[in-house]
Amino acid sequence: MFDIVQQEVLALLPAKRKNTNKWISFNAPCCTHRGETQDRRGRGGVAPNADGSISYHCFNCHFKTNYRPGRAIGYKFKQLLEWLGASDQTIQRLSIEALRIRDLIAPPEAVEKKIQEIRFEPRPLPEGVVSLSEFRELLVNADEEIEIPEELARGLEYLSDRRINLDKYEFYFTDDTAHKMNKRVIIPFIWKQDIIGYTSRTWDENVKPKYFNSHEPNFVFNTNMQTPDRKFVIVVEGPFDAMAIDGVAILGNEISEEQVDIIDSLKREVIVVPDWDKPGQSMIDAALEYGWSVSFPVWREEYKDVAGAVEKLGRLFVLKSILAAKQSNGLKIELLRKKIYN
Repeated sequence: MFDIVQQEVLALLPAKRKNTNKWISFNAPCCTHRGETQDRRGRGGVAPNADGSISYHCFNCHFKTNYRPGRAIGYKFKQLLEWLGASDQTIQRLSIEALRIRDLIAPPEAVEKKIQEIRFEPRPLPEGVVSLSEFRELLVNADEEIEIPEELARGLEYLSDRRINLDKYEFYFTDDTAHKMNKRVIIPFIWKQDIIGYTSRTWDENVKPKYFNSHEPNFVFNTNMQTPDRKFVIVVEGPFDAMAIDGVAILGNEISEEQVDIIDSLKREVIVVPDWDKPGQSMIDAALEYGWSVSFPVWREEYKDVAGAVEKLGRLFVLKSILAAKQSNGLKIELLRKKIYN
């Protein structure tokens, strides 16, 4: 019942194909649509799974997409169906079937239960940490003037330059020299009111690496700040990007299925704003895959990421420009991506 989309894809496959392990290989239909020569070496492949899901990967032009029961059919999967020879009517019918299956397999209460079951093991903050709020209280209640340690002063200056709302976001500092923690600002990762790890960013350009992390994979940063009254959630790469506009960060440019579930559980429009470099295309791929919007703001050519834009242009302007430049149409997203990256 839930494998309708999978079976339709298998029926569209060319007669000339071969099975290798879980993959069914054939000449990839995507290459000529992506500026490559026609594949004649069987580099396209689909992997059907017992749960009704199916993945496609081309080892020539590296186009990939997938469908899983419980999700809508994304733009890239619709492209694959078209390239395999499906008619517009068939694609529309399958899109409707996918939505029907989603309602059957993942009603709101089931989605909520799935998110409640996600667990991240707690991890401690570095040794000897002091929170910014604790330090503020110490300064207010001190009987005499307190000299601020140089490393702490540099960290506070760094945060000020990043234009982060220090009344909203908590940071930690330590004099522990392990991993040069004394030259870093420490950002706690919070899941359901528990600290489950952290990332730390150095303010000293001579310290490598810039970030030192301690957390489990698949975490989405800043979901605890997404209040129910919001109509959209902005998805970015890094924690400073997220804090600059109160969005969420996937802590990289590749997004996992678990992260998708967490973001979709917020039940609002998702707007992706990638870093404007080559790796950022992975986030656009994810947006096309999951039916999310992508924003192409006017400042993208001058500033690589959201945090950099906010530092120079201000939070309000950057937020307005993101909303004004969002695109939900898959074809328009693809065309704008090619214009930027090609």
